[in-house]
Amino acid sequence: MNPVRVCAIAYDYYPFDIAIRRMAAATVDAGYEMHVICLRDNGESPYEVCEGVSTHRVPLSRGFGRPLPITILSWIWFTLLAGWMVTWQHLRHPYDVIIAYNMPDFLVFAAVIPRILGAKVVLDVLDPSPELMAAKSRGRKGRLLYHLASIQERISTAFSNHVITVGWPFEDRLKMRGVPSRKLSLVLNSADPRLFPASRRCPPPSWAADSDGPYVIMYYGTIAERNGLDTAVRALALALPRAPRLRLDIMGRGEYVPEVLKLAESLGVADHVTFTDPCPAERIVDFILHGDAGIIPYRLDGFAELVSPTKAYEQAWMQRPMIASDTVAIRSMFRPGSLLLCDANNPKSFADAMVELSESRELQRTLIERAAEDYAPYRWEQVRAEYQALLATLSGRAEQHVPAATAL
Repeated sequence: MNPVRVCAIAYDYYPFDIAIRRMAAATVDAGYEMHVICLRDNGESPYEVCEGVSTHRVPLSRGFGRPLPITILSWIWFTLLAGWMVTWQHLRHPYDVIIAYNMPDFLVFAAVIPRILGAKVVLDVLDPSPELMAAKSRGRKGRLLYHLASIQERISTAFSNHVITVGWPFEDRLKMRGVPSRKLSLVLNSADPRLFPASRRCPPPSWAADSDGPYVIMYYGTIAERNGLDTAVRALALALPRAPRLRLDIMGRGEYVPEVLKLAESLGVADHVTFTDPCPAERIVDFILHGDAGIIPYRLDGFAELVSPTKAYEQAWMQRPMIASDTVAIRSMFRPGSLLLCDANNPKSFADAMVELSESRELQRTLIERAAEDYAPYRWEQVRAEYQALLATLSGRAEQHVPAATAL
């Protein structure tokens, strides 16, 4: 019998995107044939095989900080190009399952012809569109965008055979908006042990007997206003008089980088803030391990507080204590005593946490141990098996599915 054929469509780069890479690897581990249709960054080939995944790149790049109308036009153009590509591939060798990763939700319609011809179409909601669109704007425009995004989400989820999302708050929102439980699966943002191997787990650098360097608090990922990096910089400025060894290291890209840099200069803390560009997925673990603690200062803007950040599970797994905004999503992932919860709107709350954490190794040790306990039931090995079983069911091969025995 021919192997199950799965195709992922994503308005992003591959293998740069960790979430899609993790899911693709799980698909290959199950013995399935995996294809990805994605954007093409500078210097990338139109086609290559990445760790067993056939990667087809559309001649279109992703920009940050573009006006929303330009972004929407780019989404539409990518949907059309990806639709042509997946249809052509499906007519040659039919896919069993096609997964569209939002944003946008309407990317599922790239698979309209394969769906008519029998493929199962899945929408993977990495971010809920209505809340994200509303968070990007204010006032009447924000309300209009929320309404329009809700309509396209409703149509897209209705068109899909199945819907996946990445966290409990997102799951609740989708159910509230009419997605039936039988059509909805949760695949948590767990740390990929291929990229974050157990052999690399170690105590923070400041625990070394001869350590006299800075106490590094780190953030990595998208740098947008909703991620609250300005709060982290203001907190650093408040904390430094009490804890002069503090340093804030930021790795990522986004439209808010110039604002954060300007703020650090104006507050006189630029010498204690470093910025680095994003790195390949394999090197993110190095960035985590060079730091002493992580910070997740997400805003309460209707969207960011719903985000279950992958970085939280990655840092819990790699034994780094965390400071985070007190959000619905963070509380769904960890007990309050497993990290330092702060008022998202109050830089002083974060500053006090920075000082307290940097001065107490016992507190660091407690947070590390408790966060690891909270994460244990949701390690990727378990989530991966559930995801593979879902693919088997959607493809009609559930009775033939045997859990992968790949050691991670």
